[in-house]
Amino acid sequence: MKLTTRGIRTSAIVALAIAFGPLCGHALAQDTYPSRPITLVVPFPAGGVTDVVARELAHRMATALGQPVVVDNRAGAGGNIGTQAVARAAPDGYTLGVLTVSALSIGPHLSRKLPFDPARDFTPITNLVNTPGAVIAGPGAPFNTFAEFVRYAKANPGKVTYASVGPGSIPHLSAEILAKATRVDMVHVPYKGAAPAMQDLLANHIDLSFETSLATTMTYHANKRIKVLAITGPSRVSVLPDVPTVAESGYPGFGVQGWFGFFGPRGLSPANVEKLNKAAAQAFADPALRQRLEQLGMQPDTGSAQQFRQFLAQQDKVWAEAVKGLHLVLE
Repeated sequence: MKLTTRGIRTSAIVALAIAFGPLCGHALAQDTYPSRPITLVVPFPAGGVTDVVARELAHRMATALGQPVVVDNRAGAGGNIGTQAVARAAPDGYTLGVLTVSALSIGPHLSRKLPFDPARDFTPITNLVNTPGAVIAGPGAPFNTFAEFVRYAKANPGKVTYASVGPGSIPHLSAEILAKATRVDMVHVPYKGAAPAMQDLLANHIDLSFETSLATTMTYHANKRIKVLAITGPSRVSVLPDVPTVAESGYPGFGVQGWFGFFGPRGLSPANVEKLNKAAAQAFADPALRQRLEQLGMQPDTGSAQQFRQFLAQQDKVWAEAVKGLHLVLE
């Protein structure tokens, strides 16, 4: 059969269409993402600080992406149930999560039976906020500044007591990291919740508490019912501008804080990661949102996905070191 020039041209076009059709379809699928509502999993009950951050993100992302973003609170097992739900989701970008330091950076070094692998089962998109904590003292504590606390603790080893919300919690591990840095010996007093711990601090039954919620700290500080000795994060916070950091108080390089990050399941496409990263960055660039979060004691901290992966690697080392020597294993 003899082909004309026109026939050859037509055959070539058909061949190219067959060859590149799947690639074009894939590109089109990425370009149209999202085409339906997104579920944003929060591994804690509604009303908490993680939930507040997630709902602000969801509201603004819905506007940026043109699709509803629905918050799904999957509480239980210290955040592990919701975190596992994200790990097991299809990597299509329609189930994402706001996950925390507790499950992803601390849990692997404390638990023998995590239902997910933090290093393998997630796609990091961006950090959202950091939650610097504070070292606070009761009204009757025999010290008023961080330096005075260190001097007193060294002169009275084993006498200073501190509260936490339980073994393996961020306050507990923050205290242990601080004890190593300052070379002081303190007594851990675990409580079943932050409220009873605060009540005993106010009543001078314990000397110190390591707070992760600066909103609570600010309330009692404003009423002069507690002494805020230092911020445990790497920089001062705008809501307590006169309170120095531990690093400024003679321990350079010290910086311990919590964080809430934005994740998808393993295998999320780079194109979708980039689109979600940009939407989150845009959301947290809103001055009104930044101000609201800072008033709650949180510091917005978005960046590239690569920066977030580097941050997670650094956090893994920090908390692994904190756990070392505690002989603490959670089932």
